Amino acid sequence: MQPRFARSLRVAGVAALFAALAVPVQAASPLATADQVALDALAVQINRNNGYPVLKAEAKAAYALAYGGNVSAEAASRLDNAINELAFSAIQKSVNGDPFNPKVYWVDAPPRNWPGVNVPGGRYSYDNPDNIYRTIPIDGSSRYVIKGKRTYPGPTDVTFSLISNPNSQQTVAILTGPDLVVDADGTYTITVDNAPANGRVNHIQSNGQARQLFIRNNLGNWNTETPDTLSVKRVPDGRSYPAKGAFAIAADAWLNLQESIFDYGVGALGLKTHTNPVNTLSSPTVSSTLGTLTTQASSFGYFKLADDEALVATVQTGGAGYVVFPVTDPWLVTVDPIRHQSSLNNVQAAPNPDGSYTFVVSTQDPGVANWIDPVGLHEGTIMVRWQNLPATKPLAGGPAIQTQVVKLGNLAGALPASTRYVSAAQRAQQLTDRAAGYARRVALQ
Repeated sequence: MQPRFARSLRVAGVAALFAALAVPVQAASPLATADQVALDALAVQINRNNGYPVLKAEAKAAYALAYGGNVSAEAASRLDNAINELAFSAIQKSVNGDPFNPKVYWVDAPPRNWPGVNVPGGRYSYDNPDNIYRTIPIDGSSRYVIKGKRTYPGPTDVTFSLISNPNSQQTVAILTGPDLVVDADGTYTITVDNAPANGRVNHIQSNGQARQLFIRNNLGNWNTETPDTLSVKRVPDGRSYPAKGAFAIAADAWLNLQESIFDYGVGALGLKTHTNPVNTLSSPTVSSTLGTLTTQASSFGYFKLADDEALVATVQTGGAGYVVFPVTDPWLVTVDPIRHQSSLNNVQAAPNPDGSYTFVVSTQDPGVANWIDPVGLHEGTIMVRWQNLPATKPLAGGPAIQTQVVKLGNLAGALPASTRYVSAAQRAQQLTDRAAGYARRVALQ
């Protein structure tokens, strides 16, 4: 920690810093809350004064090793940004890491500007452009009440995952969208404590391992769906707990970054992604670690394509309520999902007659409605997700994916006869609608 920052923190505690940095925002925004802006401002200040150069160098080396060595110039051009965002994500996990003074905090998102606060990106390990990721710190011996308010139509899918570590994200318990009871007025209450439900609806039972409630709101239609408004209160137990000090926050960020190097560099990039042959995607599997849901199937892979090639992928939904096919850069980070169609979900994409979806990844726009734009990159990574799967696993017809690489000149022959094509004007409208839809997320009212 640099002396200048240390001296300033001896003068003003974190509580005072929060008060000074809080910026008035519109209460109507589910994301631009006063807590959000204050936490972002604190994260920005810690990031400005703590470069973590040694850990960043270790992260670069680990990511390059997981990549397989001989990093291409194109991939190398994205590495610094990926590690900087990884480091900022570690700080974001820490600034909202006090379970005795919990807040709801939006994380794992592209750069954004609040009034008076320019927030860097904090994306890592296959961020999903559809998702609003929010966190609440949890102590297994405490009781919490979370209030939610849904604006209809609500998200396509929601999950509340209680995890034991903000980095490895091992699942302790989960509440999924189909099990969430929402009142007629759109409100709901979730309780979190170490006691059984005993008749309580929307209860998540914690234990001594619980550290964080990781919340996902998956927005299928960006132009109509809105993330739920959330707030949290810790039930008083007669004791007072001082706010977590900035020294502890910075130290926690260091630990988060250290763990992230292994979890996301070695684990997600290496073991889950680069163990697959290039230009293929693994068979869908269910996992409870590294940010994957226990109710979610996932497929991982990486691609390397020439300008005249395309990766064609056909996805069988397996009855999932939500499916998304996004591309990320070689280091598992989205490039510009706001202005580019670098992801499509089952609400946005055009289905095949049998209910499957065929996507085309290529640097050149082939005029296919389901084109996935890698934003000029010839190589990158892919994590396909199937969520809200049927409670009973079918004997046949579950989630599946098939891939092939073809020359663009032969693309039509590799696509279903029913494939929908778009004109240049239609593509431009797609992108206009996409950018406008994303802007709704960060609107102040």
